[in-house]
Amino acid sequence: MNIQVICIDDSHRPNEIPTSRWIKKGETYHVVQIDKLLSQGGIYGCKLAEINNDDLVPYQYFRLSRFAMPIDIKDETEITEEMLEEIDISEIKRILEPEEQEA
Repeated sequence: MNIQVICIDDSHRPNEIPTSRWIKKGETYHVVQIDKLLSQGGIYGCKLAEINNDDLVPYQYFRLSRFAMPIDIKDETEITEEMLEEIDISEIKRILEPEEQEA
């Protein structure tokens, strides 16, 4: 999995995560893993190619709602809110849990 996303919410950084390992609003990242976080009430979290927080238990994941997917961007120098769409969890579920193909 390698889904390009843009950070839309970098607020409320936990003190346990150094600023050098925190996301920045407006920056582009690549999601490499998405999991349902039962310990966080069942929200979806993601891991990014650009930031490895595996050693920062329990802060290995970023909330998926902190990101949006760019849609049909021709000029990446200035991305506006209209160029983003929320990440569709049902589409992500389809990717993560593909239905078995009938033989």
